[in-house]
Amino acid sequence: MALKEEFYYKSPIFIQNILTSLYGKKLMGERYGAGYEKMLRQLREKDRTQDYRIEQLDRLNQFLLFVEAHTPYYRELFRQHDIKLPFTSLEQLATIPVLEKETLRQRNDAFMSEVDAPVRGRTGGTSGKSLQVAFMREDVQERMAHLDYFKETHGFFSGMPRASFTGRTLTAVDQKKPIFWRMNRPLNQLLLSIFHMKEENFPAYIEELNRFRPAVLDGTPTAMVEIARYLLKHNIRLDFRMIAIFPTSETVTEEMRSVLEEAFLAPVFDQYGSSEGAPIISECRNRKLHLHHETGIIEPYGTDGEVVVTCFTTRGTPLVRYRIGDRMTLSEETCRCGLNGPVIASIDGRGTSFIVSEKRGKVFEGDITTIARELPNSVLRLQVEQYALNRVTLRYIPDIHRFQPKHEKILLNEMRKLLGAEMLITLEPVEQVKQEPNGKTLIVKQSMK
Repeated sequence: MALKEEFYYKSPIFIQNILTSLYGKKLMGERYGAGYEKMLRQLREKDRTQDYRIEQLDRLNQFLLFVEAHTPYYRELFRQHDIKLPFTSLEQLATIPVLEKETLRQRNDAFMSEVDAPVRGRTGGTSGKSLQVAFMREDVQERMAHLDYFKETHGFFSGMPRASFTGRTLTAVDQKKPIFWRMNRPLNQLLLSIFHMKEENFPAYIEELNRFRPAVLDGTPTAMVEIARYLLKHNIRLDFRMIAIFPTSETVTEEMRSVLEEAFLAPVFDQYGSSEGAPIISECRNRKLHLHHETGIIEPYGTDGEVVVTCFTTRGTPLVRYRIGDRMTLSEETCRCGLNGPVIASIDGRGTSFIVSEKRGKVFEGDITTIARELPNSVLRLQVEQYALNRVTLRYIPDIHRFQPKHEKILLNEMRKLLGAEMLITLEPVEQVKQEPNGKTLIVKQSMK
C-alpha cells in the first residue's frame, strides 16, 4: 500500500488523473452490473400502493435464513436463543439480541459469511471504533441502485457530470500547485479534496467548478459549506446552475442547508448510509426523509434517540439489530410523494467537529475517524485533541492481542496525511478515553485557546 501511494504522489498530475480513473473503473465493476440494472428497473416500476411491511417481512426472512445458513456467529446465536425462522411478524425481530460494535470488532471472523464477498468496507464510524466488513457484489449493486434511484427522483441520472467533495487523499500533503482535485472519467466525476479548505484556495476551487460545470454536488457537507460561505461573503455566483446537492456522511443542520442553497442556488436533498452497511434513507421532493424499506429495518434503542439497524444488503458481514452509534427521530408520518416506506423525522447523530490545520484547513470528524481503517481491528477507540494550531494528541485504546508496534507508524502516517507534516502529533496509548461532563466520549476535542 505504501509503495503504491508513494508512486501515486510522486507522479505528475496527469498520471494521477489516469490512476484515479483506473481506480474508478474498478469501482464501476463492483457497483454496476446485471444486479444493479435489475434492481434499478424494479425501483422505477414498483407498485408503491401496497403495505411496505409485507415486503419488509419477506426480505427480513430471506436475509435471516441466509445468515443462519452461511454465517458462523448467527448459526450459534440462533441456536442459543432458540430463534425459529421464518418469522410471522416484524415484531419477532426483537427476540434477537442487539449486536454491539465491540462484538463485531472482536469476533470479526465469525461474522464473515461463507460466501464470495470480495468487496471490503472499512470505517472508523461515529463511535471511533475501527471496523472491517465484507460485501457481496450483488449487495453493493443493490445499494448503488437505491442511491441512484434517489438521485433520479431529483433529476440526476448516471453519466451526468458531478463534483464530489471527498475525504480521499487525492493530493500530496506538500503539493504547491492549486490543483486540489482529480478526475474520475469513467463516472464523469470531479473529485475535490476537502483537505485544502483554506480561504486562499477557494478561488481555485470555484474556477474549477465553473470550468467543469457539474449537474450536482455531493460529498462532505461541511466542506461544501466552507466554499458556500466564501461565495456569499464575496457576493460571487457560479457561472452555471445545478440540479441539486446531495450531502453524505455528516448531519446537515438547517443553517448549513440554508447556506448551501443560497450560495449554490440548488436544493439540498439529504441521504444516509454507512461504510459498515446500514439501511438507506433519502430525502424526497417534499423534504421528508424516507427509509428505503427494501434495504432494512431501523428500530429505536434506549432513551436518547439511538437506533439499531438490520441491513439486508450486508450478507458478507451480516448486521442484525446492530448498534451503529447513530441517533434518529423516528416518525409515524406519511408523505404524499409516492414513496411508501417509513418516514424518519430527523437524523441527529453524525458529527461535524473538526481540527484546524495550517496546511489543510479544517479537517472534519468524519475524516478523522478513517485513520484506523488500515489496521486489522487493532484499535478499540480513538480521540484527537487539538491544543494549538500546530499541535494535537491522538489518544487510542490498543487491543492488547492485535496491536503491534508497526500499527503506531500507520496511525502517525494517516494523521500526517490528514493534517500535514508540520503538525506536531503526539500518540498516546490509553486504557480508556475520558468521558465529558455530559457523559459523551468525543472523537474530536477542541482545546485550542
